[in-house]
Amino acid sequence: MTQSATASMPGSDFANLFNPRGVAVVGASSDPGRPGAQTLLALERHGYQGAICPVNPRYPDIRGKKCVASIADIGEACDVAVIALPAAQVAAAIEQCGRKGIGFAVVLGGGFREIGAEGIILEDRMLKQARASGVRLIGPNCLGYVNVRNRVYACFSSLTREPDLKAGPVSAVIQSGGFGNSLVVHAALAGIGFQNVVASGNETDIKAPEMIRAFVDDPHTRVILAYLEGIGDGRAFMAAARYALAAGKPLVVLKAGNTEQGLRAAASHTACMTGPYDICRAAFRQCGVIEVHDIDDTIDLLRCLVAGRFARGRNVGVLGGSGGAAVNFSDAADTAGLNLAPLGEKTLAVLKENLPSIGSLQNPIDYTASFLSDANDMRFLNSARAMLADPDIHQLAILAALTAGERFKYLAQGLVSVSKDSDKPVLVFSSTPADAAVAGLEILATEKIPVMSSPRRAATAMGKLADYADALARRERLVAEAIVAERPLPVLPAGAATLDEHAAKQVLSGFGITVTHDVLIPAGTAAGRLPQGLNFPVAVKIVSKDIAHKSDIGAVKLNVANDQGLASAVAEVIAAACKGAPKAQLGGVLVSEMVTDGLEAIIGVVNDPLFGPVVAFGLGGLLAEVLHDTTYRIAPFGLDTAREMIGELRASALFSGVRGQAPRDIDALATTLVMVSELAWLMRDRIAEMDINPVLVRPIGQGAIAADALIILK
Repeated sequence: MTQSATASMPGSDFANLFNPRGVAVVGASSDPGRPGAQTLLALERHGYQGAICPVNPRYPDIRGKKCVASIADIGEACDVAVIALPAAQVAAAIEQCGRKGIGFAVVLGGGFREIGAEGIILEDRMLKQARASGVRLIGPNCLGYVNVRNRVYACFSSLTREPDLKAGPVSAVIQSGGFGNSLVVHAALAGIGFQNVVASGNETDIKAPEMIRAFVDDPHTRVILAYLEGIGDGRAFMAAARYALAAGKPLVVLKAGNTEQGLRAAASHTACMTGPYDICRAAFRQCGVIEVHDIDDTIDLLRCLVAGRFARGRNVGVLGGSGGAAVNFSDAADTAGLNLAPLGEKTLAVLKENLPSIGSLQNPIDYTASFLSDANDMRFLNSARAMLADPDIHQLAILAALTAGERFKYLAQGLVSVSKDSDKPVLVFSSTPADAAVAGLEILATEKIPVMSSPRRAATAMGKLADYADALARRERLVAEAIVAERPLPVLPAGAATLDEHAAKQVLSGFGITVTHDVLIPAGTAAGRLPQGLNFPVAVKIVSKDIAHKSDIGAVKLNVANDQGLASAVAEVIAAACKGAPKAQLGGVLVSEMVTDGLEAIIGVVNDPLFGPVVAFGLGGLLAEVLHDTTYRIAPFGLDTAREMIGELRASALFSGVRGQAPRDIDALATTLVMVSELAWLMRDRIAEMDINPVLVRPIGQGAIAADALIILK
């Protein structure tokens, strides 16, 4: 038996949504300011070929089209109803759609949950009616949707206005009508064509993940764009993103609302260390999402992806005539995680033969500003061709800077010729005003060679292409690691509870996670000699489910060296607990082996309301919350992902050994991370939070040991 860490999703055939036989406009109007009128005008203006059926009892006809009094009176086959009615009337209209066999409804108007309690009731009533009637909903409180290829404009407001969208390979789901459509408009002005644009509004029924899956299944869609303000079901989103990754269709996400921190209980270090955006970023990384952060970077990346040239790695070659632009690019490349790779001997030989000796032949290549000329056109192209042919170069940036006029035209023609011999991405930086480089820009646009207005933007786009290359290289693993085999689970007490260190470590040990050798001295029992099986020195700690941070109140004693010290330490930690937490219920004192050669780390779990179990990893001990050197992944995951987490820490070099310290058992640490992720996933219905702090990572071959733990049960 196995469990999949992905959410199930209702299966839907969206063919009739995106290519309907007819569109009913319920609440149609002759007033151009009304949504129902705007939808009619948009369908007509864009040449929709199916039936257009206005519905409104107040009109016998609208714009020369017969207008019927009710949905029941529609005489033509319709698959979509655009509902432009007050919120209180929508549920009844949905019921009529079901009776008429209309499978999809687009609810434009607001007045639902966004207005409060009354709207929540209306939205719930609408959804229940849709479920009962077999009608799928887009919206409410949305702009509607567009299928550009089939000229379906089931929308109103800004989606109906200029610029007209041209058909192309990008499909978009946008959770904000205003800003989301601004993103679409900017993309259209940059020459990007669209297949579908869905403004999903409140997402009462059809949500972004299901729309993403529909775009993956659409043969005309090659790139998917999502503007998200919230992720209602994290597991469903991850399943959709993995589906896109498996199909090789890039999913580009611009996520807003990232800085607001959720209110979390502070019982565990992990809860303090984790914010909602940390979790979103982890999810994006695990399922191959390409995240962007503003409109310009989104447009730049879409232009690259539409060109259909995907990078195969993070190595870039740079060829240009501006040293300053090369420096600026190099700075941005470092931020983007790109490598200005050394060029091969064969490539360098071509460059030496063709470029001036006063230029730099170290990547980034500076051929100097005066080099480009009629006499040197072929030399430039030979150099660009050699760099593209270099097997260690995955992308090429041309820093054309202020090259203009006929010279820029020749450069563009040459780049088109050179790029046809390679499938590697080629990007151009040009700061020349568009009216001074019209011919060259048109040539590059026709051949889908993106031109960026700054070196930073070029490097940023190339970094995102490299991110997707990484995701494609890992896609089989990223898709497969969501599957976890069933295994025997530790027995947990019933009901919500906090497990003290002793009980928590028994749970970990029962799952196969290595813990320290401990002996519990029950409350009220006098400390005598060192318990059998332990050797000095030892650690002495209070045991209480009510004391999450024992060291904060002095209820931990380390390096206890003898029996006399043991008796004193037991008395001292009890006294400290009574003073620092007088109402705490004490379960006794734990005497534990001291592991003196371990590097402290922390592994924690929070059960996020959107994504479920999330594993956090960072340096351990008291500084866990202070250093903010923490990485996250959604549980479950495999060994490769665990190793990525370890390597992502800024202080990861500590695990390799510094200043004479022994290298640490990274393999054992990675195995522990995987086991924690599987425990968290398999027991997700019970474990709310978990802290293993510290995990002591010993030298190579000696393992990783959980020295302290806290588990909070639901």
